[in-house]
Amino acid sequence: MELPELIPGSKAILGFSGGVDSVVLSHLLVERYGIRPYLLHVNYGLRDESDEDERWCRWYAEEHRFEIKVLRVDPKDRDGENLQNWARNLRYNWFQEQVVLLDAVYLFTAHHADDRRETFLMNALRGSGLSGMTGMSNTAIIRPLKDMDKTEVLDYAQTKELTWREDASNQSTKYTRNKIRHDLAPVLDEVDPRWRGGLKKSIDNLIRDNALLQGLLMDWTEGQVICRSGEYFINEGSWVNRDYAQILLYRYCREIDKGFSFKEIGHFLRGETGHITFGKKHLLVRDRGQFILSKKRELDPHEYVINDIHDTDILPFSLTFTPTSTQNIDFSLDHEWLSMAALKFPLIIRRWRPGDEFVPLGMKGRKKVADFLNELKLPRHHKEHVYVATQEGKLIWVLGYRIDDSLRVVSSDDMAYLAEINHHI
Repeated sequence: MELPELIPGSKAILGFSGGVDSVVLSHLLVERYGIRPYLLHVNYGLRDESDEDERWCRWYAEEHRFEIKVLRVDPKDRDGENLQNWARNLRYNWFQEQVVLLDAVYLFTAHHADDRRETFLMNALRGSGLSGMTGMSNTAIIRPLKDMDKTEVLDYAQTKELTWREDASNQSTKYTRNKIRHDLAPVLDEVDPRWRGGLKKSIDNLIRDNALLQGLLMDWTEGQVICRSGEYFINEGSWVNRDYAQILLYRYCREIDKGFSFKEIGHFLRGETGHITFGKKHLLVRDRGQFILSKKRELDPHEYVINDIHDTDILPFSLTFTPTSTQNIDFSLDHEWLSMAALKFPLIIRRWRPGDEFVPLGMKGRKKVADFLNELKLPRHHKEHVYVATQEGKLIWVLGYRIDDSLRVVSSDDMAYLAEINHHI
């Protein structure tokens, strides 16, 4: 039996169900490493025996000098979420919280080789990719029994005369995992009695291949991606012409947002500047030699009436007006200065619309806002969220970019407003 290298005496946490797997691991950690982990038990309240399981776990902890924490939950709180997903997410979130709270070095679970095979089969049947089929990929969790078959776990427990709780639900074929364990495994035994060893080797090979893929993806990311202000700028380099470009971009985007579609990424790579595709919470836009991965923002349909310089708290971004003597103005700075005499309230602030026009500062003729923004070469997903200000029905300002010429500071002005905008609040 090979166990990982661990530091004896370290503070640790063990997810503890009271079943034979977690009992064996608790015993092994003490015997092999002198690690006496905190036992974490979750009472989901899903079975008539749940409370009895909790009492047994508390007895076991007291009997064998372990400290134990129990989380009791109400299954009615899962709001329609898949039961297995709800239980898993709840369990691991609590485990991670306890790691921080207890300042633990290790977080253990008692998954064994049979669990890994079942996870592989379940995820393969669902159409999972490399990461999904290998399963149990959370490197923050240590699984010392991952290479032990269930029969080895049972042999160890019986040799050491350990006691444990039997979960009656493990015999039910209500759950997919149990169907694989009780119905599919006997069929595979007939097809090839060596399937357990072969499948374990396949999983190990896939884990190694996935580690290689992750390493190559990390190297590509370091060379091709820059993060600025929460957005990811991906260089549209020679890699886009390679056969693997679609899967490469798809895998990178999926690291950030699982909602991106492989098929849509393919369409995106064949698209023109401005082409956009969406994940669950992010979008990917093509923009002049680069791809930009950014969080999605809802288009703001509202109009905001600003009655004076202090009436800006209603805006979905920060806007301040600072009265300043024209004697102190440095027009070389990248600031927006508005003539105090020319700026009249109330202002209406809204997103720009097709057909909006103004006279950009320093120009004579009128220009459509759409053309003005295009000339600035703003990415599409930024351009959609540009605000303008109107005064008595006239568009006088493209916020953050240019004022209308009618607001320019002239020599007769004694005072001007310094306008400062922060969209990232």
